[in-house]
Amino acid sequence: MEVEHFSHPDHPLILINQVLEYSCELVICSGCVGPIWGTCYSCTSCYFFLHKTCAELPREIKRRLHRRHPLHLLAKPPYQGHCICDRCDKTCNNFVYHCSFCKFDLDIKCAFPPGFFEVDSQFAHKDHPLILNEEQEYHGEGVKCSVCKEPMSGPSYSCTPCNFFLHKKCAELPPEIKRHSHPEHPLRLLPNEDVICDFCNETCYESFVYFCFVCEFNLHIKCAFPPCVYAADQDQRHRFRRLLNPLSFKSISFTCNACGTDGDGSPFMCTLCHLVVHEECISLPGTLKTALHHHPQIIHTYQHQQCIESINKYCGICLREVDSNYGVYYCPDCDFVAHVNCSREYGDSATDTGGENEEGQCVTVGDQLMEPSFRVVREIKHGEERIIEEIEYFSHKHNLILNDKVDDDLKCDGCVLPISTPFYSCVSCNFFLDKSCIELPRRKKWQYHENKLILSWSLGEHYPDYCYVCNQNFRGLMYTCDMCRLRIDVRCFKSILKDSFKHGGHEHPLYLPADRKDILRCSSRVWPPPLLAPDGEIIPHCSGCCVSEESKVFLKCAVCDFKLGMKCATLPYKARHEYDDHPLFLTYINENDYQPSCIICEKYRDPKLWFYRCEECDFDAHPECALGKCPYVKLGGVHTYPKHPHPLALVDKTEDYAACDTCGEPCDDLAVECTDPNCSFIVHWKRWQCFDSLL
Repeated sequence: MEVEHFSHPDHPLILINQVLEYSCELVICSGCVGPIWGTCYSCTSCYFFLHKTCAELPREIKRRLHRRHPLHLLAKPPYQGHCICDRCDKTCNNFVYHCSFCKFDLDIKCAFPPGFFEVDSQFAHKDHPLILNEEQEYHGEGVKCSVCKEPMSGPSYSCTPCNFFLHKKCAELPPEIKRHSHPEHPLRLLPNEDVICDFCNETCYESFVYFCFVCEFNLHIKCAFPPCVYAADQDQRHRFRRLLNPLSFKSISFTCNACGTDGDGSPFMCTLCHLVVHEECISLPGTLKTALHHHPQIIHTYQHQQCIESINKYCGICLREVDSNYGVYYCPDCDFVAHVNCSREYGDSATDTGGENEEGQCVTVGDQLMEPSFRVVREIKHGEERIIEEIEYFSHKHNLILNDKVDDDLKCDGCVLPISTPFYSCVSCNFFLDKSCIELPRRKKWQYHENKLILSWSLGEHYPDYCYVCNQNFRGLMYTCDMCRLRIDVRCFKSILKDSFKHGGHEHPLYLPADRKDILRCSSRVWPPPLLAPDGEIIPHCSGCCVSEESKVFLKCAVCDFKLGMKCATLPYKARHEYDDHPLFLTYINENDYQPSCIICEKYRDPKLWFYRCEECDFDAHPECALGKCPYVKLGGVHTYPKHPHPLALVDKTEDYAACDTCGEPCDDLAVECTDPNCSFIVHWKRWQCFDSLL
């Protein structure tokens, strides 16, 4: 990690885990003049080091000792030579907080409470390990927790030789929190020095307090985690009472801590934690089921930072930014987060997460109906790992064997993409399936569709079908709905299975916007979906191919104006073409693109659009030229029909265009052709269903 620091403008500083280069001599921090032993920032060009804590000090702080003006951090004293700290009367030679109006100076160690620079973990007990006791309820009379000073009970951590005890919940207190009582900056857990809590104005008797090192704001643990916020007993709820303006009894302008929207009326306040909410937000459901998320339920929280570890800051429904200072609904199983109002619009209260409801829609453990598409025939155990070596697949007549040797030309029969290891193959016929395709369940409850989707083969496994998501022909596995005409090939289905989609062609996650999710609902009965957005505006062009008609389902970036059609979103990363001996890789931009032309068709290629490239041969090609007209249709597959004497196979006619036996037009695309060299029978593949009536 490399940073630019104001105290050392000539060179960047690198974060290192340990001082190794100067291990034979004592390394001194240039900020606090203290010794450095562990993690620090270092300059590789000169002898300059900073503690990680010193390097991350705020440039401006406020202190009760000097209330009139803020104090600014300086790398050196502002006077010639040195200065005297106005708190401890000691000399300051390095980092100092200074007020230019009052000539007030504060040494950085005096600017922060004791332990701020020295404590590396939450609790300074390093002599012996702490032992977890999950069941012990009795610790002896008078035994108190070393953090909160309350009597010991329940699960605890202890060090018997030192008579040191901690409640389990106290030992696991987060080192840093954010609270509505001080939303400007995070609060850090530090040793207490008999400070006054700025929330309840009482003296903090706990051994540790939460402290804002910018504003000198203190919050003792009981106020940081009141019963309604931090409680083992989930029945302890907020205690709300109406808050009126005692002077004028006029309406009060506020921002609701529960939903994050502005209010103007008579809000309600929790007497325990001082949350301010709308009256209607008092009864917000704790959990919701939403059709737009693939996990069973989402949970409401007032403390966004406490519950969500991911960096996701955008609503999974409307794609707008989520203010982490206010309440949200989040998923405990992934990084999904959504505005409260968006969640209420698309969700129903969740009272359970299992079983089957009155309409027959199954909500099970996880996000799918637990009906696998294969049966285990043989497996082995390698330590704790379970390896399935042989399976019986639901639609293949032979057993499939686990394989890890892949040929570059092999394609998965399920998603028709280049095969990836490990995969399963049939020793009796040319049949291969990716492990990800094998693990797809037979029936799937998908968040964007009202009815269960069923895994099946396109037109009985033999001939191509049409995907309603990417508007392309395919031949392989697909999910279908019995109630409507929806068909989605598994290649697209894997891409939009979750709420967000990360693509190598864009730096931010992509989402299926809520206003487009309605087109996938069974009740719409509109297939293919309309190319108009709900407000009547034409959908913008895809950023990958600059075409809107290619794909009528778009993924959208929540951060910038980037949109990606499903045709481009599912392009394979690697492809092969007979004109080049090397694999071609999907390329999003080429800064040295001086000759933007396609090697295959020799036509102009827009350098701003995606293309396939071989760096070794300087080979560039349009995606449709590199992949072909129907890249997701696996050719071959010999099959017999009662009314034709010879086997038939699916072929792609790129030369020697024979006339179709049904319409007389040249077959210059996909066709069904007789495998007997003495028989000239050939039919456009789109007319294959007419075989019985023609033959």
